[in-house]
Amino acid sequence: MIEQIQLFLKDPAKVARVATVGFFVMVVIVAWFLFTLPHDLVYKGGMIDSGRAASVYAKLFTVIGLAFAFCYALIFFAQKTKKETIVYLDKKIESGANEQGFTSGQSQDSLNLNSIRDKIKSGSKEEKWQNGLNELCDQLKAGQGALYLANKKGESKSLEMKSGYAIVLAEGEENPSFNWGEGLIGQVAASGKSLYLDELPEGYAARIESGLGSALPRFLFILPLQKENETIGVVEVATFTNLSETLRKQAQEAGIILSEII
Repeated sequence: MIEQIQLFLKDPAKVARVATVGFFVMVVIVAWFLFTLPHDLVYKGGMIDSGRAASVYAKLFTVIGLAFAFCYALIFFAQKTKKETIVYLDKKIESGANEQGFTSGQSQDSLNLNSIRDKIKSGSKEEKWQNGLNELCDQLKAGQGALYLANKKGESKSLEMKSGYAIVLAEGEENPSFNWGEGLIGQVAASGKSLYLDELPEGYAARIESGLGSALPRFLFILPLQKENETIGVVEVATFTNLSETLRKQAQEAGIILSEII
């Protein structure tokens, strides 16, 4: 139950929807209270003439109305000020497929590992992580992806997201992080074994939105990044289609390539 609440709170879109619904519910409740206030004052409070309090009612209604308008404006602008930290890559046309390494004898049910190596040859570490993740997610036709790196402070270990693919964070929201063994990401890091789910937990992944509509990823593949038998990070990929065993094995090989960046 606690884990479900944590997952819910990490989804800004769901939190915003609940806040909006709660706001309008409160508007209805307060409106009913104000509407019945004169009646209650006369028949329950003993007021002889409620007409004399008309100016007080007007002030009360005005103040509450302005407060609700202000709250609504905050909710509205909060939803509008989301920042998109990682965007979709342009869809590649068939004529460019060979540039991505899909030669005439290579099946599309496989990854071009050489292309991933090429993407991480130059740039800063942050750029290499981002480029490598982008290439892996692009080849897997992923809807979302994230790369987490291990962080050790004293005896405690955690994982913090360093790169993301098609992930939207609310304004001011910090990058997701997990303690060692916490959630699916932490479990994969602790066990050192990959995890594949063909049915995502409710609320786990955010809905992918574009100008053409929206959809929710259905499959999740999480693999550890290991170096010298030590987990140094985790890669998480959410897809709309099933990943074959061949693709998952090759994705693990891609993870070995990404671990060389560290």
